[in-house]
Amino acid sequence: MGIFDSLQKTKARKRLYDFDLEELYRKGRFATDTDIDYEFFENLNANKLLELTKKSKNTNLIELWGKLDMKSYIDYDLGNTVNLYYINCNHPTPVKKLENYDYMPDDARKMNLLDIKYVKKCTIEGLEFQNIYLATFEIMDSEEFYRPYVLFFTQNENNECLQIGYGYDSNDNGNVEIFMEFFNYPIFLTTKGFVEAPLSNKKEKLDVYDYITEKDIKKLFKN
Repeated sequence: MGIFDSLQKTKARKRLYDFDLEELYRKGRFATDTDIDYEFFENLNANKLLELTKKSKNTNLIELWGKLDMKSYIDYDLGNTVNLYYINCNHPTPVKKLENYDYMPDDARKMNLLDIKYVKKCTIEGLEFQNIYLATFEIMDSEEFYRPYVLFFTQNENNECLQIGYGYDSNDNGNVEIFMEFFNYPIFLTTKGFVEAPLSNKKEKLDVYDYITEKDIKKLFKN
């Protein structure tokens, strides 16, 4: 499989493993107020994974996985997932507020994290970005196909990952449209890993330096 195959639309679920986030989440809730503190639980899971890590090229990948995987679980538990394949993207709404929420499959209510890729640098429309993390999720659409959803992060001087964009295949043409705060138009990401800028017509292949998948997380628990 290619490193960008996780962006492809499929009929079958691509994520194979589910980790026991519920136990950590339920135990932690007794230590918090009634309002759910996302950051508290995200850090719980990230620290749990980091404790299992003996050697890794990039512990930021492990930490980010722990946080994003827990966030998607809490969103699912609270009905806060936004499924852009079910609703108009101009009015993003948590799934719990949709009329057909009670009849939606679980995989339409939850983002399944597939992988996180680390790119040292890339140039888009003349702007150079460094230390980029691309987190790819899948979520079921209204026709029960699994579709891609991508989050873009960059690293600040404190090694913290800050989200700078998101993307999904709104046109069902195989290309993920990336919406970033730096541009007032979408940038395209192909399933071959090319970033295409519509104004300059320039195309750049993302050079993935390191990445992590669910298989890597499963190995942590086996060691």
